[in-house]
Order: sequence, then structure tokens, then C-alpha cells
Amino acid sequence: MALTTTPEVLRELAALYTRIAELERTYGMRPGEGAPAGTRDTPEDLAAGLHAVVAGLSDDFTVVCAPTGEIRFANAASERALGWRPEQLVGQNAWAYVHQEDLAAMASARSAPLDDGIPIEVRALASDGGYRWLEMTARQWPKGDPRLVVLRYRDARYREAAQTGGEEARLRAQVRRSSALARISQLALGLPRVADVLDAGAALAASGLGVEVGAWLEPAEGGLQVSAEAGLGAGARGRHVPVMLTVAGLAHAGAAPFQVAELSRDLRVADPLLAEAQVACALAVPVRGQGRAHGVLLVAGRTPRRFEDDEVHHLETVANVLATAIDGRAAQEALGARERLARAVFDHARDGMAIVDGEGRCVDTNPAMERLLGVSSEALRGRRPAEVASTDLDLSAGARQGRHQGEAGASTTGGQRAMEFDVVSEILPGLQLAVVRDVTERREMTTRLAMADRLISMGTLAAGVAHELNTPLAYVTANLEFLASALPGHLPAASAGDLLEAVSESQEGLERLRHIIEDLRTFARQPSEEAGPADLEAVLRSCISMTWNEIRHRARLERDIGRLPPVAGNAARLAQVFVNLLVNAAQAIAPGQVSANVIRVSARLGPDRRVAVEVSDTGAGIPPGALPRVFEPFFTTKPAGQGTGLGLSICRTIVAAAGGTIEVESQPGRGTLVRVRLPAAEAAEGVAGADRRDRAAVARGRVLVVDDERLVGNSLRRALAADHEVSVVASARMALRLLEQGERFDAVITDLMMPDLTGVELERALVALDPRLAGRIVFMTAGAVTEEARRAMEASGIPCLAKPVPLEAMREALAKVMQPRG
Repeated sequence: MALTTTPEVLRELAALYTRIAELERTYGMRPGEGAPAGTRDTPEDLAAGLHAVVAGLSDDFTVVCAPTGEIRFANAASERALGWRPEQLVGQNAWAYVHQEDLAAMASARSAPLDDGIPIEVRALASDGGYRWLEMTARQWPKGDPRLVVLRYRDARYREAAQTGGEEARLRAQVRRSSALARISQLALGLPRVADVLDAGAALAASGLGVEVGAWLEPAEGGLQVSAEAGLGAGARGRHVPVMLTVAGLAHAGAAPFQVAELSRDLRVADPLLAEAQVACALAVPVRGQGRAHGVLLVAGRTPRRFEDDEVHHLETVANVLATAIDGRAAQEALGARERLARAVFDHARDGMAIVDGEGRCVDTNPAMERLLGVSSEALRGRRPAEVASTDLDLSAGARQGRHQGEAGASTTGGQRAMEFDVVSEILPGLQLAVVRDVTERREMTTRLAMADRLISMGTLAAGVAHELNTPLAYVTANLEFLASALPGHLPAASAGDLLEAVSESQEGLERLRHIIEDLRTFARQPSEEAGPADLEAVLRSCISMTWNEIRHRARLERDIGRLPPVAGNAARLAQVFVNLLVNAAQAIAPGQVSANVIRVSARLGPDRRVAVEVSDTGAGIPPGALPRVFEPFFTTKPAGQGTGLGLSICRTIVAAAGGTIEVESQPGRGTLVRVRLPAAEAAEGVAGADRRDRAAVARGRVLVVDDERLVGNSLRRALAADHEVSVVASARMALRLLEQGERFDAVITDLMMPDLTGVELERALVALDPRLAGRIVFMTAGAVTEEARRAMEASGIPCLAKPVPLEAMREALAKVMQPRG
């Protein structure tokens, strides 16, 4: 494996192992003897090896080192090459014998795989204190599991001949440049970090051109900055270099190679960095990558010279290799970032995702897919989903049909799940991406919303039906009451009995019909936000009446409802609660066994001034595991299509808004009890009751009846004719015309909703024409009232009677508004 090494690391290693060698010599120890037990490799261990025999037959200087640079063996050629005897070198650190300026080249060699045999040139310390140029080749041993490095050195005195020229020197220079370029190319492919590639590139670029200094400068604010160097000296790395009057800056600014043959004589430059390094000549080439300038590659020598065209071309080639390495690393980093992003999206997506092959077998799955199918990713890998999970999900169609969409189901410990999937084919050769979405809740929500919409439509229809029935019911009731009062005075007693009985029975039927319609209106109307007080006895009677048809085929009904005070809460909303509880109780019992089952409704006032209403049944009960969830929205224990799961959730909301509580007790097979507790409210004394007690005799007066239903007006005219002079008109416009013509009335009875004007609008217009009518108007309604009319009516305090209006209630309302004013 390649080792990443920098010149700084080599310097530290050289200093460390040199100090160790000094201590061993001082205390009379053999080289390596001071190493910890188990890590010692003595020179004798290697001296007896076959390589020692082979090295003895070679004229080349051969050294065997540990990866740290500790010399374990040196052959006799070391004395001919450098003047050092083998025993003087063993135990020393090889890097301590390398010129400081060439440590970068050594670092590149140490960082490379060391199995290509590409030579590099370095200066080695001789025994006389001078340095010799040597050509070094390195290989690792053994090849499979390297523990040692074998270094071969050859004399490189051809460098001296290069100063005088000649064909051999030219060929040697070409070989040197080719070797350096080969080494840089190898490192550009093998080293993981760009910084290591640039360090090696700076050193080997200088070595390849036979000069002492190399550097890499990258763009920085206001100029350039040294980021890699060899031979510039301590403190050069990180130094800022201006663009103007510097070799590197001029190459960068001109986007072309720039050289100086003799720095001290060239007036184009004033380069402090190179001057401090005591260089005489320099060459810099710009390095450009994909769409931007990466920096400048610079080499410099301490002997004045002009760089030849092939040398400039060589440095440009090295620059291109480095630019390619930089762009390649950037592309790899961008690709890695995209891969990490894609992986993060894949792993954290809320939808299930799977990579599948052409047969629909899973190659990879995300956690959401595991949760959706209820099996682990390991179990899915290499298998079709249907092979390891309870599902009919088939993801193989995408490979055959291109993009494919479909639906599937799965059975997990959490219940049945509905899924939609989309398979995108050939995201990679032979692989498809499958995206699987859990649509169980969405479909349940759609079903429940549709159910809610149907309920709203039914409520609207019920309100309309009630309104339409109330209008004919109003005049039929009034006419029957008129007949009941008029018949005794017009028929003999013998014949009047049967007729009066028939009229009475008809009145009872109409009263029953009126209660049915009122129950329907109570359930269908949009309730106001009034918090009561509500007549709980009346609410319970109404709810039992509305649900009786559901109950009577399933169970006997037992009632235990005592005298109850009014309670806090809205009557219509409380009716919704108890209708829901009664229907739930009935549906918990299978039809056909009425005598064996009981639904019981009880209500009592407790000592805490709270009314407790209990609805119990002897039905199937609720499983213990489901009982804690009965108040969750959309949770239901009923079969599909028979419940929305909203009933008890809404009940709890309504009861809590009234300041009450609701609780459920259940035993499977024995039944369920639901207990609702509501705070009692002090009932205000009824206005009608007070009026009945205090009503004084009202003189006969003129009464105007305004109703677009002609029969309603006629029935009231006949019923009230004995008490008042009654005029009837069929529209609000006709009533206003009468007042405009000078007619005056003591009271006005008007329908609240009419085609031309509403009753509220008519009241304002009448008072404007005759101010005496203020407070002398009575509204009637069959149930259909706009919100605006309701607010105006409540603000005015005008009495409003629900059709069909009992005649006694109408007479009391007229008596109230026609009382003499003091």
C-alpha cells in the first residue's frame, strides 16, 4: 500500500533515528539492540540472506531499509560510492544521508508503490562531508506483504558532463526528464491527497530539469501563495508572492511560460522569494484546468542558464499532469458528494425505496422499505419482496416494460397496508429504482372525507325536507285547532263526539309528526356556539326517538332518566353525542335477538352538581388492545364501510367543550358502557312561563300576517279571528304598500324567509314607516334561516316561533308584544 510522506515527515524521521543511533553507539549497543522486544531485526539476520550474496556480486550501491528508513543492510559498494563502510551505515536512517533539498523527491519515492523501477536523482552525503549525485531505484520486498525496501544507487556524474554538453549529456537529460514525468504521472494516479501530488510534483519537476528548486503556487488574494516547495528553504511554504515583478506572477498574469536566465541582471523582475533562495535562473508555467487557473509551477537553479524549448515543454507537460490530477480529485470529490447526497436521500426518504435487478430481486433497500414490508434489509437482499414478506408487490415489470406503475398490498404486524409503486428502469445497467408509497392513511382519509361529505349532504337535505314539511304542517295544525274549537258550537253534541275525536286523533298525529321533524332539524342544523343551558331531558328523548328504528330490531331499551337540571352545552351538539352513542350501542349487537339483549340509558344528577348519563349495551364489547385508542381520530373497530372512526373522537371534543368528560368501559363478550358527565347549569325561568302567569287581558287589535304561503296565512286568520282583526298578505312588498297607503296595525306576524325581503329586512322597513310597530313584530320560521338573519334576529330580541306554531304559543306571543306601553 502506498504511504503518504512529506519532506517534513522525512526530516523528523531522520532526526529521530539519527539520535537513536547516537545513543546506541554511546552506550555500546549494537544497532537496533535498543528496539522493544519482538520488534528487533538485527543486521546479522539480513547479512545471512541470499540477497547479501547477490548484492556482493553487484557494482551498484545496494541498501536494505525498514519502511521507516532504518538501514538494515548495505553492501561493500557503499564505500566506493560514498566512502562509508557498510557497518557505518547499518542502524542509521537513510533519510539523514539525503540533501535537504532532495527530501521532497525521496518523499515521492517513499509515497509511491515502489515497484515500477523508475529512477530518481538525489544528492547523498559522502564521508568527506560533500554530496554526490546518485540515481536511486527502489523496490519493496516481499511483494505481497512488504516489510523492507531495497534501494539501488548508481553514480550520476553525467550531471557534471551535462555542463559541457555532448550527445550523451543530452540523452541523459531526456532520460532524467522522462523518469521524472513517469514518476509524477504515477503519483498523480496513486496518491489520495492533492497536496501530496503537488509536493512530489514540485520536487520531481526540479529534479527532471536538473535544478535545485521547485515550487507550486496557487492563486490567493492579491497574488499567489506558495503551497508546495522543494529547495526554497524553511518558511517559504504559505508565503505570499505578488503578481507584479515576480517570475511566477508574470507567468500567471500572462497565461504563458516565463523564464529568467540570470535573475540578478534581468530588469523585468524583482523577486524577493527567489533572491532569498539564492537562485540564479527560473522558469514558471501557468497551470490551467477545466475552466479556471489552478496556479503556477516554478523551477529554479543556482547556476545561470537559459531553459531550452524542450525543457519548457517538459515543464508544461508536468503542469498538465498536475492540472489533470487536481481536476480529477475535484471530480471525485464532487462525485463523492453527490453519492453521499443520493445515499442520504435514499436512506432518509419517507417512501420505501429499493434497487432491484431485472427479475425484481432487491439489491438494496432503505429503512422506509423495511418498515413498509415489515422485514429487514438483509432478508430482502437478493430476494423478491413476495418471497420474504406477506405482499403481492412485484417489481420485475419495470425491467420488461420500462417505467411501470402499480398498486399492491402488504400484511404486517401493524395491519393491512395499501401501497402504490413506481419502477424507473435502467438507472444503471440491469438495475431499476422502485419507489413504494404507503397510501393506507390517504385512502382511509379519502373514504372518510367522502363519508363526511355524504353526511353533510344528508344534513342539508334533512334541513330542507324539514323546512318543506313544516310549512304545510303549520296550516294543517292551525286549521285542526280551529276546527277543534269551532265544532262544538256548530254541531249537536251527539254527532260532534266522533268528529271531535277524529280531530283530536289528527292533532295527536300532527304533534307526533312535528316532534319527528323537530328531531330531524335538531340533528341536521348547524349548531350555534352557545354553551347552553340545554334541556338534557328533551335532548335524550329526541335522540332515543331518532335512533329507535336502529335499536328496536336488536335489543330492548331500558330508560332510567330522572328529573334533570339544564346542563352546560349546546343542545344540537349534545344530541350529536348521544345519537352517536346509541347507534354504536345498537350496532354492537347482532340483529334478531331482541329479548336477549338490552340497551340501557340512565341519567342522574350527582352530588357534585354534574349530570352523569350512561349508555350501556350487552353487545360484543371492545378488545382490550383497542380500548385505549377508541378516542383516536379515524380509529374504528367496526368492519370496513360501517364506520369512519370519527364518532367518539368528535364526541369527546363536544363534551370537553361543554366542560364535561367521557369515559368508556368494556369487556369483550359482555358489552360496553359509555359514561358522559356534564356540569349542571342553573335554568333561567322561562319567559313564556312568566308571560303566562303575568299576562294581562289584551284588547282586540289589528294584526297583519305576512307569509308567502297563502294557506299558512289563511289558517292563522281563521284561528285568530275570534281575538283580533286579522289581515293577510302574501309578500313583504304588499305589507309595505298597505302601510304606505295609510293602513295601521297593532302587531305584525311575518315569516322570516320570503322571496322578496327577509323578515328582518321587512321589520326594519315597517318600523321606518310606522315607528309604533317597534317591538310589536313576531317572526315565524320553518327552519331555513341564513346566518345573517339569525344574528340580526338575536340582536333585535324579536320573538321567533318555529312552525308549526301552536295557537296557544302564537296568542301568548301576540299578548306579549301588544301589551299596553306605559
